[in-house]
Amino acid sequence: MKKIFDRSLFLLLTLSFLSCKESTTKENRSNGDQKIELMADGIKKTLDPAPLITTAYTNSHFMLSYLSEKDDIQFTISAYMQDLKPGSYQVYDCKSASECDDEKVPDNNQIALYGPYPKNPPPPVNLSRVAYYAPRLGLKPLTLVITSITDEQQLGNPFKTKRIKGQFNGSLAHVERQQGGYDYYVVGKTTPIDGNFEMFCTIHPN
Repeated sequence: MKKIFDRSLFLLLTLSFLSCKESTTKENRSNGDQKIELMADGIKKTLDPAPLITTAYTNSHFMLSYLSEKDDIQFTISAYMQDLKPGSYQVYDCKSASECDDEKVPDNNQIALYGPYPKNPPPPVNLSRVAYYAPRLGLKPLTLVITSITDEQQLGNPFKTKRIKGQFNGSLAHVERQQGGYDYYVVGKTTPIDGNFEMFCTIHPN
């Protein structure tokens, strides 16, 4: 079976998040609480007291990441938004199983991914789940809702920052393409994801 996964985008997002990861020093903790609550399959996954959590806005994309080596978890969102503002956004991969139409559902290089912590060698791709727009497979995009954005500068951050609150929910899946064919199908069970966050968002110049 051909395994479907955009490794290059996954690596780009991971490196981007790690390059601007949130420090857990006492100084940064005192600069306003930051949090992300993550539920997968109805089970709270934010057990690590010091995960790597970060949000950033660059090149018309809002990016959020939760990485925990202790709990072996990676959760990342890259959501296209022309302007960073409150609202509801649909996030889905458009590289494989999604039923994308440039006129109705444009491909804006987005992704929502839940899976094991990135390692070397990388874990098998079938352990990760991705959000798709694929009605024929019963798959809907992950919904990201930004509820508020306020001007607030994070102490020690050389870039402009804003404080952002929001939430997300969706059902992520691993899909494969039939051998010798063009049809996709869902492998294994889907993973319901939901949660909320309140974070400093680093605004990177385009």
